[in-house]
Amino acid sequence: MIYDIGANVGTWSLLAKALIPNARIEAFEPLPKHQAEFLRNFTGSTDVTLHPIAVGSNNATETFHVTDFSDASSLLQPNEASRLHFGVCEAEQFPLPVFRLDDYRPQKELAWPDLIKLDIQGFELEALRGAPQCLASAKAVIAEVSFIEYYEGQCLFHDLVAHLARFGLFVGAFGINTPTGKLVKQTDVLFMRGANSAASGNRIDAQKLGRNA
Repeated sequence: MIYDIGANVGTWSLLAKALIPNARIEAFEPLPKHQAEFLRNFTGSTDVTLHPIAVGSNNATETFHVTDFSDASSLLQPNEASRLHFGVCEAEQFPLPVFRLDDYRPQKELAWPDLIKLDIQGFELEALRGAPQCLASAKAVIAEVSFIEYYEGQCLFHDLVAHLARFGLFVGAFGINTPTGKLVKQTDVLFMRGANSAASGNRIDAQKLGRNA
């Protein structure tokens, strides 16, 4: 069971299904533009479900910040670093219902996750704060992490490391596109349960899954 949080148009879910054909995917994507393309990509699929919501630490209505590059849209407001490094600016806002994953899961009778993937533009920690029970179930988490603040109040790499360690999930691998020998701004990180998880029989191909997280 995979939870794809910040599913966008489904690129990562398609990769996950190619690598793990028997996986069931519960995908979460709040932006209507992305939802439509996601559904087209999975037309006829019976083991992939799209949930048109955002997840966070509270059940509330928040402001969603849509950027001129829609992939960078977030529940957090982009700052000057976003504009300078990526040319991203806010284009519009709209109110968005946000749900705690631990409340939403039993309401929809979703199975417990084995793998949680997050790519929600700096809001990853808030999503995980609303999912302690799901984290206790997960064998692994794949998350986009930042080392520079691109959104107001966003979490950084060390925030996720500290939070996930409380649930027995530790850094297992960095994504294949992580730069070496120069400043790392963002990358994908695989967190795995237990210090020796990467050597277990349930090993996940971190390089392939991290390529499009």
